[in-house]
Amino acid sequence: MIQIENLTQDQVGMLDIMWSLDTEEEYFEWYNLLDEADQKMADSLVSMVILEEIDQVLGNCDAAKELLKKFALEVDIVTGK
Repeated sequence: MIQIENLTQDQVGMLDIMWSLDTEEEYFEWYNLLDEADQKMADSLVSMVILEEIDQVLGNCDAAKELLKKFALEVDIVTGK
């Protein structure tokens, strides 16, 4: 489940509309009716949803972080820094 916090009432309303659209065509028909400011808000909300989904898929990535730390230490040893 996607959860985005600290949204304004307008942003929540816009997301509700976006969720109700069934197809990409419906989305773009609706999007093209928006003024420039609302299009920017819609773009930002889409980005937030995508980033939240990526965060949920990737999780906290502790194993990857540990490997990156090890690599960073090896680089430091090689460069002497």
